[in-house]
Amino acid sequence: MNVSFHQFILFFLIFVRTSTILVTVPIFGFDAVPVHVKAGLAAMFALLLFPFLDKTGLKIPIEFIPFVIMVMNEIIIGMVIGFTANIIFVGIRFAGEIIGLDMGFGIVNVIDPLSGEQVSIVGQFKYLLALLLFLGINGHHFLIQALKLSFDIVPVASGSFSTVSVNKLISMSGEIFTIAVKVASAALAALFISNFIMGIIARTVPQMNVFIIGFPVKISVGFVMIFVTLPFFLYIFNKIYHMFERDLIEIMKII
Repeated sequence: MNVSFHQFILFFLIFVRTSTILVTVPIFGFDAVPVHVKAGLAAMFALLLFPFLDKTGLKIPIEFIPFVIMVMNEIIIGMVIGFTANIIFVGIRFAGEIIGLDMGFGIVNVIDPLSGEQVSIVGQFKYLLALLLFLGINGHHFLIQALKLSFDIVPVASGSFSTVSVNKLISMSGEIFTIAVKVASAALAALFISNFIMGIIARTVPQMNVFIIGFPVKISVGFVMIFVTLPFFLYIFNKIYHMFERDLIEIMKII
């Protein structure tokens, strides 16, 4: 089979965007996944997508600088898609970190084997639970569909960033805090009430060492609320997941 120079460059550009997306999105982009596995998946997806993409009107620049700019553009598009896909999980992990901090777990961190970094215990629990739910509702299938959809909405070498797309990315970054508040609100409210009650006890019964009693009370209240609100977490995650699908498609339309 003869492969022209134009076809090879087109395949390379598809591979660049595909590999960038796979490296940055959840599940596929974990550090625990070997690099050669990611590269093999990216090459396989690029080969599968190549025959179905619209190649009409695509002009490959011969000059070095314009070609590098075209490659960088594909990398940025892939990073934007990966950033959008990670927002929901960053927000959920942030919610767990807020809960853990209020429970008194601010200095109790563990090493995440996937990233090699210190993370909050509660934040890691929420994060892993969100990943399991994501796999359970076939969210990884949507990521693969979004990969194909990205080439349909933003053809190769045609994406451009404007003020609208930048503003959309900024507003989506703010959704991290919205997600964190939604997920952590019940536990934070219970911890606030427990702090309020302990403050009243400290004023009415000064003989009681509230500082010593407060730690186990807050930890107990925090764990109880985490497990009591698990069914609500599933409901909230489904709502957030549909928002994630909408945002991912919207950001691709305005690139």
